[in-house]
Amino acid sequence: MVGGEININFVGTTRNGVIMISIRKGVYEEIVRKLREEVEYYEAIAKKFEKKYGCSLGDLEKKIEEEGVPIDNHEIWEDSIEWRNAVEELGKLKKLLEELE
Repeated sequence: MVGGEININFVGTTRNGVIMISIRKGVYEEIVRKLREEVEYYEAIAKKFEKKYGCSLGDLEKKIEEEGVPIDNHEIWEDSIEWRNAVEELGKLKKLLEELE
């Protein structure tokens, strides 16, 4: 224990063997806080598009696939890309949080 702070130890496996890291509790808490902020950010993006289009991302992507994108307006296509990126990032962040908590 350094400076009166509690260390948190993580043990995991990699292709090359076992790895263990130790971080101060305050650092751990800051990492978790930042990840939660990122989750909220990407959830807000997803909700914005759900409200705008009144459907799920999957439904919007299906609509684009079936109907195409207007030649003079690519907004729906650009929104679907931003929405897909937000959903994928959300999945990664939530997985990280699950591992840390």
